[in-house]
Amino acid sequence: MLQRGESPDKREILSREANVMEQNIARFVKPIALSAICFVSLLYLTKSVSIAAIVAMVPLLLGWLGIMQSFAYAVAAIVFLAAVAWAATPLDVKNILKNQSDRVISEVSAEVKSKQ
Repeated sequence: MLQRGESPDKREILSREANVMEQNIARFVKPIALSAICFVSLLYLTKSVSIAAIVAMVPLLLGWLGIMQSFAYAVAAIVFLAAVAWAATPLDVKNILKNQSDRVISEVSAEVKSKQ
């Protein structure tokens, strides 16, 4: 601790500089890590690199800019949890969902064609 009139010694200065450096590294690396998690999770869910890259930019850019960080990290967390839930879903349920979605898509496309 500094007393009045004393100058900080080199250890205190280096300690402060190291602390600032650690904070800057964390501010830079945390968005990259969350963006990578988001990218891999979306790639697993959608099998589309372009969609995964575009959505993964949300936590990366907002984290680096320092705005709406909680929203950006929530997006990455929700996508990751959805990927984990989809990976844990049994194949029978996945097949049922695929059949139902194909049926709905065909009904909607038939309805659109009839309206034209």
